Amino acid sequence: MSKFLDDFLVTMPTTQRQKLLELLQIKQQDGTIKSSLEFQAELENMLREIESREGGPTFKARKQEHQANSINHNKNMNELLFDLTTLFEASASIDRLLADNKQLSRSLLGSIKKSIYSLKSKLERYKLLMKNTDSFIDGVHEQFSYPEYTETDEKALQTLRKDRFDKYLDNTYDAENIGDALQLSGIETTDQLKTSYGRKLADIKVLNRTGTPSENPQHSIDKAIDGSLSTYWAESILVDQPITQNVNELWGSSYNGVSKDGAICELEIALNGITTVSDIQFDPFCSYPLEIVSIYGYETEDKGGKVYELISPNHDNIYQRSKKSVNQMTFQFPSVEVSKLRILIRQENYLKENYLVNADEANNEELWRKLSSDPELIDDYKNANETIAEFDKKNEITGWSVYLKKLQEWAVQVNDVSVLKAATTAMESVKTGDYQNAMLLKLQAMTKDAQVNINNNPSVQPSWQAVNKTSYLYGAYNISVFGRKYRNQSIYVTSPLPLSSNATRISLETVEKHHDIEIGPETTQLSHRSDSYDKARITDIEYYITHKKNPTSSDWQPILPVDKEYVKGELLLGDLVQGSYPELDEYQLKGESLIVYSFRFPVTSDQTVVLRRNGVAMSSKTYVISNDGKKIGILGKFYSASSIYTVDYKPADGAWIVNLNELSGISPTQYINNNGETGESFAFADINNSITLKHKPYLFRKDLFNYNEEDNAYTQDENKLSSMSPEFPIIVRVNGVEFKNITNYSSNSYDIERLTENDGKTFAQIGNTIVFGSPIDGRKIENINVDYYYVATDIRMKAILRRNSVEDESVTPALYSYHIRCQSYDQEV
Repeated sequence: MSKFLDDFLVTMPTTQRQKLLELLQIKQQDGTIKSSLEFQAELENMLREIESREGGPTFKARKQEHQANSINHNKNMNELLFDLTTLFEASASIDRLLADNKQLSRSLLGSIKKSIYSLKSKLERYKLLMKNTDSFIDGVHEQFSYPEYTETDEKALQTLRKDRFDKYLDNTYDAENIGDALQLSGIETTDQLKTSYGRKLADIKVLNRTGTPSENPQHSIDKAIDGSLSTYWAESILVDQPITQNVNELWGSSYNGVSKDGAICELEIALNGITTVSDIQFDPFCSYPLEIVSIYGYETEDKGGKVYELISPNHDNIYQRSKKSVNQMTFQFPSVEVSKLRILIRQENYLKENYLVNADEANNEELWRKLSSDPELIDDYKNANETIAEFDKKNEITGWSVYLKKLQEWAVQVNDVSVLKAATTAMESVKTGDYQNAMLLKLQAMTKDAQVNINNNPSVQPSWQAVNKTSYLYGAYNISVFGRKYRNQSIYVTSPLPLSSNATRISLETVEKHHDIEIGPETTQLSHRSDSYDKARITDIEYYITHKKNPTSSDWQPILPVDKEYVKGELLLGDLVQGSYPELDEYQLKGESLIVYSFRFPVTSDQTVVLRRNGVAMSSKTYVISNDGKKIGILGKFYSASSIYTVDYKPADGAWIVNLNELSGISPTQYINNNGETGESFAFADINNSITLKHKPYLFRKDLFNYNEEDNAYTQDENKLSSMSPEFPIIVRVNGVEFKNITNYSSNSYDIERLTENDGKTFAQIGNTIVFGSPIDGRKIENINVDYYYVATDIRMKAILRRNSVEDESVTPALYSYHIRCQSYDQEV
């Protein structure tokens, strides 16, 4: 501990001066010091005294002989008071600094994690673009661990946060990011482990484990549910060989077909009676990924009644299967009413660690129970048959303050860098308070030859030897159990996405979680009976794309993710399709009422449509589909206003692509400078014989290009690349002379040899960069004017998350990530 004390004492002089000033001010206030001159003289005198002690304690023992000397006694007491208050203040300062450093470290780690996730997103994007077999050459990838493209400007959201029918929703309808996934916003969250005042509502204990644990009372199992991330539960399993055990007797059902290697621990949480649970969060304490194998819920305290398989390795719902991570893991499921929870965890990763231990206890299994154990188990007093000198010698070896210093000196002598590094690490462990056991020094970096070095050192060899153990470390900063209720809909809107302004076609791919409910045999009013169980989807996520800054409901174009062949669980909610539908009007003429809804996408065939009322499939005789497949009408005699109607169907072609073109309302703008003149001007080209425009020039798609269905690519009309055509993409003039455009827009490239055409008065446009040829007359590339059109699009995506069930308030869909890809006339290769 010497290094820690050395560092501690460095802070003493400043702290001493601060406390000295405070004490003198108290004396001045009570009249002991009567003037400012006395105050200054006393201060200077005591400062000289402090400096003479070189930052050490000011206390100086004064012997009392014969009659007690009250002056000396008071001086001793004042010095003790001063030293103690200085120590307390310095200790408090160090605590504050350590806390600040811990918070800073967490912040830095969070920033590093965010950067890592950002790099992963970019990697996913590039992997996506490398698969460019369908001419989709640009895109974005978003995951919700650290999202990058979420719109957070409330002013912008006031115009964007609208439902399918353009109805504004306030910010309580913003979708929430929970457990690295987007989900419905919550209306009620109940902590089932403690009250809002912090009173504990549950108990936790370890039921079973494999191996012999080394526990620390300061990090006991109850710390896992105290709600604080500054405390934690941890234990280490120390064994001679990696654990491979037959656990079928205890956990066979949980581990069917799963590896059983590693340290396994079973926890039990006793809740406060019958409790609603729908959400469990686990913050692991570990160096390597910790696996949450299974979570079971029990209706009664004696584990009788219903048993709920909430999480398991082979759960039917893939989103309720085991997880493995070093970061927080969130488990969500439809709410259950339980009294107890059983959580099974597994740590399969281990470390081979070397220790210096007392030779007499090297083979004693109890020693391994003492790792970070109760200090009372370690004798800090001499035994009856040992002298003070022997006790001091033992302390010199086993105590932190001297032993670590000696070990460092010894490591330097034998030139063992690994041991020196390990000793330094151990000292830092003491500094942060991680080690409580003065009998044990953990040397992670120690070599296998350590015992030879110990045997060669006479001061260490008699009492210590190196021992190698296999260590499994696991624990939890915090385990949280919640009961949640969600809104029936929430909205998520992206910020403007960094996609090409020349985008023509957009596709979407998502990773989602949904909930299905089982529907038993039901009888409709038409005696239509289903004898088998059916599954109905009660959650849905609708996606829309727009390119306008202030979009209305008609500007948001629906899109279906490419990984979905069918629409499932779409909520029927009004009619957005205009036009005449005689096939529906004839029912009105017959005197039958018809409640009409529109589909988000035209259906490919009415044979694929399944209409559901509160999840139950209705007969095809209860509704009618329009001829164009855009509308559905429910016969009034089968309609209930209090019911929720959803529909499953296969959409027609075009549901998976959003087309952006002039027909979509894109309006290109001609570049005009601050003087009202057309064209962007440059004095001269850069060293690369090029210039960079402020915007990427817009291409007049339908006039300049023809789409080749067989090649799935665009070809350009060369006759429309000059100013003689009204659809020109760009005009470049140098010294008043128009240069020739040799760009191959179908591949977004150019042939360098073509730059010599037109006597070198040529250019190529790649993105917003203009590359010039070299005129053969030798004139410089200067006085440049570029006349072009551009589009300031705001391509955004909106997701509307829904729960189409009144009863299942604890159920939410989840969006984990999405890819947006676009096809562009900038066909990069």
